[in-house]
Amino acid sequence: MAERAAQPASSSTGAEQVLWEFATGLTWADVPPAVQRRLAWLTLDLATVSVAARELRSVAIAAGYASQVHAGAEATALLDGRRLAAPGAAFANGVLANALDFDDGHRITKGHPGAIVIPAALAAAESRGASCEEFLLAALIGYEVAIRAGIELHAREVEYHASGAWGSLGAAVACARVYGLDADRLGHAVNIAEYHAPIAHMSRAVTDPAMTKDAVGWGSFMGMSAALLAEAGFTGLRSQGLDGFDVASLGRDWQLLDLYVKPYPCCRWSQQALDAALALHPQLGDRGIAAVEIHTFAAADSLSTRRPETTEEMQYSVVWPVAVALSAGRFGAPEALPSAVDARAEAIAATTRVVVDPQLNAAFPARRLSRLVVRTADGSVFDSGVLEAPGEAGSSGWERVVATKAEHQFGTGPVSISTPRPPVGTLAGRTPEQLIAVLTYGVDR
Repeated sequence: MAERAAQPASSSTGAEQVLWEFATGLTWADVPPAVQRRLAWLTLDLATVSVAARELRSVAIAAGYASQVHAGAEATALLDGRRLAAPGAAFANGVLANALDFDDGHRITKGHPGAIVIPAALAAAESRGASCEEFLLAALIGYEVAIRAGIELHAREVEYHASGAWGSLGAAVACARVYGLDADRLGHAVNIAEYHAPIAHMSRAVTDPAMTKDAVGWGSFMGMSAALLAEAGFTGLRSQGLDGFDVASLGRDWQLLDLYVKPYPCCRWSQQALDAALALHPQLGDRGIAAVEIHTFAAADSLSTRRPETTEEMQYSVVWPVAVALSAGRFGAPEALPSAVDARAEAIAATTRVVVDPQLNAAFPARRLSRLVVRTADGSVFDSGVLEAPGEAGSSGWERVVATKAEHQFGTGPVSISTPRPPVGTLAGRTPEQLIAVLTYGVDR
């Protein structure tokens, strides 16, 4: 670690002090090459999914709300370049990053840290004229804190909480790094973020999908707001989770290496069945489909089965993405819209049933596994076998998932990342496309 600033006079002790030392002392040279590389792929992934979501109604509404309620000139909406107060930009860009449910995730927290911490770190760095390197370090710190906070929260609470409930703590610490908060104020930023975090019951969003989704925008907004309040001297009730928070492993065990990335814009719980459908599609040819069985775990069975009228209803379903994939042979951003449901997909969905498999259920959430069985009108049976979706942490094709998404979205040639280095300069005064370029900094040009 680089030499740290002198310890401030404060009331912080224990976990807060360790957290402050990590958050303020980390330098780019301290970050292992594998972690530097993974962060570059993750910011590229967020840039890709954010651009892909620009046409969705939810992101226009979120940016419009931010313009009205959080007007300012501190930071930029990646949707269209409008200038906003920094918390408003964190909110609008958080909604944008998660709008397609195409962003990174973590299997144990069952949520999405990147779409919360990166928009907050970006808005904080823009508003204070911080360097690109400082932004990247803040985002990395935010990832490490958010994931640990999510693990701790789900170990402590019975309810399945949306990402905003724990991601806000990571956003708060990311912003605290940019703002240069002392240990006492950083501790209060965490306290405020936890106390005011959106305690959203994710199980409701899964069964009855709407634009509220994973409370990602509010998590990013709340994390930044908590850091700003703490900077001004506002205090928060001591965090319930901080004492059980795994601060000892910060800077040693890098949790962002455990993140998955998504090949398809929908809930992770449906991606393995969707992958199976795409694998079987060429074998089916023009055969009529008589019946489809999706063998999976119980959580996936809770996903909505009603005919999707919105993209959120398509994203939080397993039956309908599988039906569209079996009909069209593809599932990208256009297929995540209800307009992708044609007559054949509708007929397939009507024949589809979800079967909870005890063995697949026992493997969840450490592994998300599914099997697809398709019976055709001529009596043939096609069985995918048990599959796990591409992009799981540690899988050989992890980087290829992100590269494929980026190549398709940006219309480039093959995408690769070798030795990423933070861009030179600050984030102040950049256009949306220049900010997107910062997020794609690691790509070999």
